[in-house]
Amino acid sequence: MVSQYLLRRASSATAAFNRLTARSSHRSRSSPCRPSTTTTGSISIQKAFKSSTSTAVAAPVGAGAIAIEDEIRHESETFLTGSSSLYAEQMYDNYQADPNTVHETWRKYFEDMESGKKYDPEVFNRPTVVTSTQKRVAGDVNASHLVNSLPSDSLGVAHMIRAYQVNGHTAANLDPLGLHTSETFPHRPSNIRPPEGLGEDNFPIELTPSFHGFQHEKDLDRQLNFRGVHSGGNKGYLEELASMPGKVTLRMILDELRKTYCGTLAVEYMHIGDSSKCNWLRERIEHPRWLEYDKEKKLHIFERLCFADTFENFLAFKFNTTKRFGLDGGEAIIPALKCAIDRASEMGAHSFIIGMPHRGRLNVLANVMRKPMDMLFAEFKGIHYSMDDHTKSNEAWGTSGDVKYHLGSSMDRTYPDGRKIHLSLLANPSHLECVNPVVLGKARAKQYYCGDGEEDKKNTVPILLHGDAAFAGQGVVYETMQFADVPDFNVGGTIHVIVNNQIGFTTNPVHSRSTPYCSDLGKAFNAPIFHCNGDDPLAVATALETAIEWRHEWGTDVIIDMICYRRNGHNELDQPMFTQPKLYKKIQKHPSTLELYEKRLIEAGDATQEELDEIKKQTLDMYEGDLEKSQEYIPKESDWLSSKWEGYKSPKQLSRIRSTGVDIETLREIGITAGQVPENFKLHRQMAKIFKQRRAMAESGTGIDWGTAEAMAFGSLLVEGNHVRLTGQDVQRGTFSHRHAVVKDQDTEEEFTPLNSIVEAVDPSSPLEVLKRPDTQAGFTCRNSILSEFGVLGFELGYSLENPNSLCIWEAQFGDFSNGAQTIIDQFISSGEDKWLRQSGITLLLPHGYDGQGAEHSSCRLERFLQMVDEDPDYVPVMKMDQRSQIQRVNWQVVNCTTPANYFHALRRQVHRDFRKPMIVVSPKNLLRLKHCTSTLEDMGPGSRFIRVYDEQDVAISENADNVKTLVLCTGQIYYELLSEREDRGKTDVAIVRLEQIAPFAFDRVAEITKKYPNAEIVWAQQEPKNMGAYSYIHPRVETATRETNGEEKRPRYVGRQVSSAPATGMSKVHKKEFDDIMTGVFGEK
Repeated sequence: MVSQYLLRRASSATAAFNRLTARSSHRSRSSPCRPSTTTTGSISIQKAFKSSTSTAVAAPVGAGAIAIEDEIRHESETFLTGSSSLYAEQMYDNYQADPNTVHETWRKYFEDMESGKKYDPEVFNRPTVVTSTQKRVAGDVNASHLVNSLPSDSLGVAHMIRAYQVNGHTAANLDPLGLHTSETFPHRPSNIRPPEGLGEDNFPIELTPSFHGFQHEKDLDRQLNFRGVHSGGNKGYLEELASMPGKVTLRMILDELRKTYCGTLAVEYMHIGDSSKCNWLRERIEHPRWLEYDKEKKLHIFERLCFADTFENFLAFKFNTTKRFGLDGGEAIIPALKCAIDRASEMGAHSFIIGMPHRGRLNVLANVMRKPMDMLFAEFKGIHYSMDDHTKSNEAWGTSGDVKYHLGSSMDRTYPDGRKIHLSLLANPSHLECVNPVVLGKARAKQYYCGDGEEDKKNTVPILLHGDAAFAGQGVVYETMQFADVPDFNVGGTIHVIVNNQIGFTTNPVHSRSTPYCSDLGKAFNAPIFHCNGDDPLAVATALETAIEWRHEWGTDVIIDMICYRRNGHNELDQPMFTQPKLYKKIQKHPSTLELYEKRLIEAGDATQEELDEIKKQTLDMYEGDLEKSQEYIPKESDWLSSKWEGYKSPKQLSRIRSTGVDIETLREIGITAGQVPENFKLHRQMAKIFKQRRAMAESGTGIDWGTAEAMAFGSLLVEGNHVRLTGQDVQRGTFSHRHAVVKDQDTEEEFTPLNSIVEAVDPSSPLEVLKRPDTQAGFTCRNSILSEFGVLGFELGYSLENPNSLCIWEAQFGDFSNGAQTIIDQFISSGEDKWLRQSGITLLLPHGYDGQGAEHSSCRLERFLQMVDEDPDYVPVMKMDQRSQIQRVNWQVVNCTTPANYFHALRRQVHRDFRKPMIVVSPKNLLRLKHCTSTLEDMGPGSRFIRVYDEQDVAISENADNVKTLVLCTGQIYYELLSEREDRGKTDVAIVRLEQIAPFAFDRVAEITKKYPNAEIVWAQQEPKNMGAYSYIHPRVETATRETNGEEKRPRYVGRQVSSAPATGMSKVHKKEFDDIMTGVFGEK
């Protein structure tokens, strides 16, 4: 706890005589306050009191003037053995001015002292209290009674302290340019009030003493009168004042409040509803050591700042025509980040997942991630890659790569004391803030695989850097912060660092947000907000270190708003004077952060100019040496993520196609378990019936529906040691009430997840050999998510990046809702491997099907996913099974399964490969319970695998292929509609073929099947409009397959809905007519 400064007592007449005699000779005004202890808990107002040299004013300073601990204050205290020697000095001042103004006991004591007589305590009564008007009070009246009869200052001081705690930031010195303009600080009192609306010293009126009932000049230096000893449960200044003896003036309190809340680091926290959290902050920021640093720390920060500053200047000089999106003006964030990582490591953290935009990324890569400088300089020179690796052709896979300020990196670091940490900076596109949920997902996965305990959350730290305009404007920021307390999404708090350069490209803050600060979103989540001046590296470092401590203590988000500036335009070749002439005139004249900090260190005596010049020279020499070494840089073999990914193959390495079948008895056991609950668990009556049917399917091995096959796929992966995670809106039950992976007791609402009870579940951090034992299983997570697509899909993508021994699935409530996550789909999932060499096995389940439910619940926009497949429609790759690498070389797979068994295999093959590839599943709606859409255990048994294309299943038609006049190619739900129509019409000359894997295209199977039916017209039938669905993708590939393989090009005739901007009609009769037209188009008029 914070220790108290106690006033030094005058315990003997000799000590008092010596002190007062000295004062009568020298008339000095040094404070008599001395600490009785010197522990680190000294509190700041008492510290100010200790160093105060203000002139004493005759004021009531008796035993009741301020609360004093019982062990110090008691009734037998005389005027010299009491707690305040300052009181005695005040009496002596009054005596010397006019002996008649002090009580006779004081007068006699001073007369005896000056004549050399020995002090006898029995002679004297208790001292008189003298008021500020110098009126004498009779000595016989009890002093403490008189003091208590005076007006109390407690309420006014308490309100003033609270005013600074709430609004002190509005007067803080936050803008390094000293402007605090209305464009950047639109709600700052000095910008919205006339001059007369401000108080003394130009502070907001609510931060002035007069606002709280004091007279500025009269009350500043008088001793305050406090009644009561209770702080209302508040730590910090209120607690100190409640227990602090001696003289306290308004000036002392005001100085401390302004230093604490109105300096270069201002903290907003009073919006937090938890008093214990507020007190935790007060104990730190209302503390004398707040913003105090030793010489070693100051010089360490200077060295780190020097590396950051020199890096930007060096690149600007050596590569002056190259964009780098530099950190110029915000360099203080580099030493601050390093301090934060150091502090977290001291507290036990071992992993740091970092996400950030392009601005400053190169500096972070160089000076935080320690990316080899010769490699970075080689990237600037354009000599860091091989043309062969980045040249694309049909015969060889090549990667597109990305610009250097989008790239990520990872590193391991060992501290001198043996501590080890891993740093990971995720690659990020130019779409600001979209990396946020990806970072959190990866962090959550790492926490899970470390053991998924509270300490594991503390020890894996996600750090997000933001721009001011992006943090305030991008909705995914809110979506990401909304994960904070959601089970299975909670990462134990995120460190948010806003590099606030007071501009968004060319837009002023006043036009890019409606809130006072760009950080105000944090208030919705009770996050403390540290506003700091970017020209004060010590303040920025303190903010980051305190944020780390906050996260470790409370496990919640925290925000640092570092106000700085952007010395150049949006990029180094941009001209900012076009749009912000006044701002940039100021910036041009403003010294760098390093220059200001250097001057500060020299003036404080912490370093000499020669010492600092030597640090700067060594830094520059290092960069020069790395630049020279970069000329000999040789590109190294591409790294493939972390150690968990060792052995996984790139698209250039052939991967063997494997069986995904499972032992039938194992499947049976999993199916039965998926339909069981504990003995006393009360299921809903209808749910009990569903589980009974599920057990019956497993026992008989026939009639297995979609939900049961999915459970068997999940369960078999779990017992093989692979973690399975499924999230999305309503995934526990399933949007269409088909899954029931998590069920609830009807009396207690207790949750139960059957698939976590197949065999013994082991710790997620267990070695793979333990997880793969037949008597153990990995964990199954099935969690309903927040109602977000962008954020949740980004989170799951990040989760999938951490460990390949898992199946990560995101399911959209309806398929077309996936367009809410289009940024993640476009910038990460479809192109992440191509740009950044980062593989992911993320699987998307997108419900799709035309059932007359209108435009928003019919289509998953299949055409968009197919349009992004990087497959040449005019080229047939090697298709032999032992040589086929088709899936490896495309960016993702698109499947539309029509049997539960094929869906089972599609899920399992995501894991049973030595590479990872995203998979888009066009999942059904009305097939979930369709009696014809079932499978058997044999379909999923040993030796079975995913079937890319199903040929005609009616043997009578298939074996009489020459009689077939129409060969219908289709995919998904429409197959069963066509099948039913064919049966109704009794047609035997129409063959129906299903493409289960749409992309990459099965050239070999389509060529083989079309050749089998030589007399048939090829028809492509789909439910979607002509400008949607798979038609545009299928059409050229059917032509290529028949031309290149069969030697006779055939063009499929289109049958489906007419072109449309809306995916589907909302009118039931129109829907029925469109359906009939499709059937007529395939089979002819009835």
